[in-house]
Amino acid sequence: MKKSLTVMSALLMLASAGAGISVNQAVGNPATAQAASLNAAKLANGRYSVQFKVYKTGTTTASEAARYLDSTATVSVKNKQATVTIKATAAGSPYIKALTLGGKTGTVKQATSGNTYTFTKVDLTKTQTIGFSLAVPMNGQTMTMQEAATLQFKTNTLKATSKTTKKAVALSTKRVKAAAKKVSGTTTKGAKVTVKHNQTTLGRTTTKKTAYTVKLKKAVKKSWKLKVTATKAGYKPVTKTVTVK
Repeated sequence: MKKSLTVMSALLMLASAGAGISVNQAVGNPATAQAASLNAAKLANGRYSVQFKVYKTGTTTASEAARYLDSTATVSVKNKQATVTIKATAAGSPYIKALTLGGKTGTVKQATSGNTYTFTKVDLTKTQTIGFSLAVPMNGQTMTMQEAATLQFKTNTLKATSKTTKKAVALSTKRVKAAAKKVSGTTTKGAKVTVKHNQTTLGRTTTKKTAYTVKLKKAVKKSWKLKVTATKAGYKPVTKTVTVK
């Protein structure tokens, strides 16, 4: 009897996740959904953490479902695509059989400390509908309930948890002959290209296209070793050595 009351208490808490959302009950396994879509265009490759809030649908009132989820999600970004992992508490995991975000289901990974649900291509800037597929054993049967609430990521709490990986600036140089007064090649659009001989800066330019030409202060001599460096904010700088022919 005590176990039944505990189960029902947890079920009722989760069932109050959304306001004005109908509850569908059935016997059997919870339905499977699909994965969410998101935009991480402004985040560099790396790992992050972000806090979120769960509200009753259509309100700014905290949902009871929030107590069954860790309030901080992990975010992994690669090639401008964000993957978000939400963790259920140990208390909520036995009853939450699936989580959906934006109408699509995440991949579940079971753990005694709390199951995790991973979603790909999530837009952290948008309010999401989070759906709960609940399954509770009752009198020898499985009661399935579908509930929903509103999840909002607190983007101002985003924190990097690993070093970001910067993409290197592209850089190529054409052959440089003795007596030349310019160095040409290609680089990343918008990069600054600097040419040095020893500690002397011979010239620099900021590119508007991928092709560049740096005009030099003086003609170069045979066998000089020129250091050509390309830099751009948000990119890893690249330096190449060019020997004058």
